[in-house]
Amino acid sequence: MTTGFFEARGLRFRLDREGAEVSEGPARSVEATIAPDEAGLDGDEPLAELLGRRLSALLGEAVSDEEGIFDLAVERDGAVIAAVQLSCGEDEEEELELLGERAPSLPVRALVEALVDALRGPG
Repeated sequence: MTTGFFEARGLRFRLDREGAEVSEGPARSVEATIAPDEAGLDGDEPLAELLGRRLSALLGEAVSDEEGIFDLAVERDGAVIAAVQLSCGEDEEEELELLGERAPSLPVRALVEALVDALRGPG
């Protein structure tokens, strides 16, 4: 089933194909890292492939990027409250990086926890 979005902890995540902007301002920056095993993305395959496959399952549509870079818009009650890029780190220690901007009403920790919950999946 194609939904084009996934939800976790009251937040709706969707691929950002239009360059979404935070509707509640002034926007604040998001800079966070996520360990792949924390998000259930540990395995022998490249992190970019694991991330693409997990996002595809969550979104109900095939998404992939060789470098593992995905733009996401995050909504609550129909309003965009974060516009972020989820990507695979470039250094030797593979980790996920979350960069972008958010509404003042959305703590970075809440955003990261919701995304990790979704990526980890049920169980």
